[in-house]
Amino acid sequence: MRGTAGLLGWIAVWGYIIALINYFMKYINKKYINKLSNDKKQYKDLYRFIMKYVVKYHKIAGIVASIAVIGHLYIMYNFIGLSIPGLIAAITILIVLILGIYGVFINRNMRGSWVKVHRTLAFILIVLIGFHVMFSRFLLIHR
Repeated sequence: MRGTAGLLGWIAVWGYIIALINYFMKYINKKYINKLSNDKKQYKDLYRFIMKYVVKYHKIAGIVASIAVIGHLYIMYNFIGLSIPGLIAAITILIVLILGIYGVFINRNMRGSWVKVHRTLAFILIVLIGFHVMFSRFLLIHR
């Protein structure tokens, strides 16, 4: 079971990374790609082709990451115990998911404060995941 929990943890990390790439792709497009001259149209088109798929699968990657985190948390809690840094990271990723669902279905204003909180927590999650990986053995409540 520990192997399954580890696999789910890595699926969560990669899903999160794929979802996070969305921000960077849009930022680079806004700051650099849009400003390229028309003689670089080939590069602009290639970048936007890739960006189209990153944006398209952002939601799915976030959902997969969140489901994997829930599975990882469940298995690790039942067989080893509760990692405090892991629990904090899991709660944060679920809040990011809930904000994303809120933005898609309820408040579609992509310039609203919910987007700022969604992005900020996504970046804070980088530190939380790193902290979880480094210190989960020390900050573990054994079952």
